[in-house]
Amino acid sequence: MNQPAPLPTATVTAARTSRRTVVLASSVGNFVEWFDFTLYGYTATAIAAAFFPTGNKISGLVGAFAVYGVAFVARPLGAFVFGRIGDRRGRRTSLGVSIVLMGAATAAIGLLPGWSQLGVAAPILLLICRLLQGFSAGGEYTGAMAFSIEHAPDDRRAWYLALVGSSTWLGAIGATGVVLLFQSITGDGFVNGGWRGPFLIGGVIAVIGLVLRLRVDETPVFKAMQADRPDGPPARPFRDLVRGHWRTLLILFAYFAVLGLFTHSFLGYMPTYLAEAAGFSASTVLWLVTAANILTIPVGLALAVLADRHGRRIQLRLGAVAAIVLVVPAYLLIGTGNIAAVVLALLVLLLAVSLLSAGAISVLELYPTNVRFSGMALPYNFAYAIFGGTAPLVSQALVDGTGSLLSPAVYAGVVAVLALPLLLRIPETRGANLLR
Repeated sequence: MNQPAPLPTATVTAARTSRRTVVLASSVGNFVEWFDFTLYGYTATAIAAAFFPTGNKISGLVGAFAVYGVAFVARPLGAFVFGRIGDRRGRRTSLGVSIVLMGAATAAIGLLPGWSQLGVAAPILLLICRLLQGFSAGGEYTGAMAFSIEHAPDDRRAWYLALVGSSTWLGAIGATGVVLLFQSITGDGFVNGGWRGPFLIGGVIAVIGLVLRLRVDETPVFKAMQADRPDGPPARPFRDLVRGHWRTLLILFAYFAVLGLFTHSFLGYMPTYLAEAAGFSASTVLWLVTAANILTIPVGLALAVLADRHGRRIQLRLGAVAAIVLVVPAYLLIGTGNIAAVVLALLVLLLAVSLLSAGAISVLELYPTNVRFSGMALPYNFAYAIFGGTAPLVSQALVDGTGSLLSPAVYAGVVAVLALPLLLRIPETRGANLLR
């Protein structure tokens, strides 16, 4: 039998380059999103001092965390707008608009005058910037994931998604590195204005991301759907989604509630918690969290290889059980203040998050092409608005109200227990046909 002629070297190289560009273009907006959210958590004390009245440190910190959480209120609206654009006009168009808004809002935070210059207008403007960030984030992560797997080979979808997911942790690592750099440069001046520089860097990265996204074509899966629909894109993707997939929406809301709570408890609140519960200095906290985040990347990639070979459901279930069983012991270990115990606790928490995150590929593969963007964006952003964005605020409020440093762990464990029956209903999707 005659064998097909091998592809020319130039063609193979172009395909590889295109795939690398797809991963970069998908990842960069997610990088900026998590760079900003992590940066905000690390600079909460400085932001509180700059944008809220002086004299009451606790109320200023609670105010800063409240603004952190309010950004998530705009995410469902962003999910609606960008989900509609993504399912009707294409993933590439939606991702281009979202990264422009995100970069502009991030850079603006670094330029805003503070309370001493504008008074009450300062936190209002900060709030507006955060709302714009939340709005743009409503279509960013979900769109990037849909964009990446619809470009990926069928047997490497989890791997592509893990590469994009790594940008979450790379954004957190990048924020940590930039904060450490600016702290070393500005010293005590970091709180008095040096914290603004990292936000301006986030805006520059967003511009680079826009250029990358303009160089990548629309996904082959979306193009095939367009070819199969001579009458044009679906007129009302949300109506089709709610009528035909409401059970899936409910299950995925529970999934993202647990994932969002654990992720933002770690990225948004854990630096503050380590300082309060373990008594560590700010620099020690940054180094510990950064080391844990770096380790999460190879763990996530290894789990993706297993997911492509053996399936996704087992990892998701293990992550759900780990979130229930291990969260309280992990927080107890942190409370000891022993450095080895704290490192072990951080690794345990990040293992649970990594296992849960591996289930995101199943979420995307559950939907047909015409509602995939919206079907991911809606439950993700509603759940993150309720549980993810409020995680630092609720955690701090629980500690202040109960006097127990263990109360945030109990809260997270209870949410995971309530969500478990729905999480167990997520089916195995390895090998699912994306174009359906």
